[in-house]
Order: sequence, then structure tokens, then C-alpha cells
Amino acid sequence: MKRIIIETAPANVKVKLDNRPINLPSEIRQQHHYYWEQQIGKNPSLRNGEVFTITKVNKAPDELEVTVAKTDYKHYLYTLHHEDCASPCKVIYTCASVITSDHHIAIGRMNKSTSTPGRLQFTGGGLDESDLVGSIFDLEKNICKEIKEEMGLNIHSSSTRSFLPKFIKHKGTHGFWAVMYELSVHCTVEALHAQFLKHNQQLIDNGQEPEFDELLFIPLEKAAIEAYIKNETSPMVDYLAPVLEKYV
Repeated sequence: MKRIIIETAPANVKVKLDNRPINLPSEIRQQHHYYWEQQIGKNPSLRNGEVFTITKVNKAPDELEVTVAKTDYKHYLYTLHHEDCASPCKVIYTCASVITSDHHIAIGRMNKSTSTPGRLQFTGGGLDESDLVGSIFDLEKNICKEIKEEMGLNIHSSSTRSFLPKFIKHKGTHGFWAVMYELSVHCTVEALHAQFLKHNQQLIDNGQEPEFDELLFIPLEKAAIEAYIKNETSPMVDYLAPVLEKYV
């Protein structure tokens, strides 16, 4: 496994858009197209939309500034399944550890219709154009939207105890970056799980596919986390084990 770095989030994190889209060589675009055709044959629910790939990173002790440019989901999906490919799509995304009042951390299992079926990860997702304010991405808006869509939680409700940027993730399997938030809620595991199940059922009733098939809860205790990392056989996003270890 490639080295992954999890650091305390700096005081200022900015992601800005370069309006010049990525121009890939025709040979690479063709590779992406062939792979895409194979994948939509297996999973017709996949959609090719906009994705933003990193073109520049300026990192200082108290500040992180990332510049991105527009590419497409074909580029991202090819990168995701072809480690060390030429001209990779290196995204920056948001995610959040959600912590219950009885000291458990929530982990979602991705739906089989997604590009990473069965994978374990925190709630979160990629940036999109609706997150832009001028040329700057509103990261808090993005993660709030993802938490609402995937777990049915409104971070501006009375159930929120605290919400803040916690870590920055970089390097790892594909060299992706992540801004990692921590959401602490007044809900117990039982209450949060019931809310999640209700949310998923509402999505299904409206003809939508939930992002998460299930929500798992790990006690924030050293022995429990170590046992989970050692014994879990499902695929995990690259940051999951290192971040869990930060909590013990």
C-alpha cells in the first residue's frame, strides 16, 4: 500500500477553479472511452459528468490552496481502476467522520450501483459546479450536502453538537486529496441508525438509489478499532484505517 498522510487541517483551506479545462491526448481519451463502454455495460446507472482534477497545490503550515480544472467522470473512473496510469485524474473531495453521543463512529458501505460497490468509507463526495462561489469552491456547503444526501442529517439542526474541519488527507492509493470534517451529534447509535434507515427508505420510495447500502458503527475504543482494522475483509477507502487510528 502506498504511503498516506493524514494531517491536522490548516486554518485556511481554499480550492479554486482554473477555467481552462484539461486537454488530454487523444490516445488517452480513447482509453477512457473504451473502459467507460465496458463499465456502463456492467453498470448502466453510471453517468458521465463533470469532475475536477488537481493542477496545482500550494501548501504552507497554516494554509492549503488547491487549484483544479474541469475534466469528466470517465477520466476519474479510469484513474480509480488503473493505479499509476498516465495523466491521472487527481481529485480533491470532502468527507466527514460522524460521531454519536455514545462514542461510536459511523462508516458507510457503498451501494452496489456505485463506482466502488461494497467499499467502506465516511460520508462525503466530490466537488461539483453547484459548490462554486465565483471561482472558489464552498467546501462546507459541499460536505453538508453530502451528509444530507447520504445520511439524512442536517448539520444546522439541533442534533449537531460540533462540526469542524479535522484533517487533510493526501498521497495514498491514487494521490487524491481530501478535506476531512468531524461532525459530532447528540444522537445515539440506535437513533442515528433509525434515521438513516428512514432516509434510505424515503429515497427508495422516490425512485432514487441510496449511496450507502448500510451504516456501520465502530466504538471509539482502542481495542475495538484495532480489531476492526485487523479483521474487516471488505474493501476500504485508503484513508479509513489511518484516520480510525487517529481516534485511539
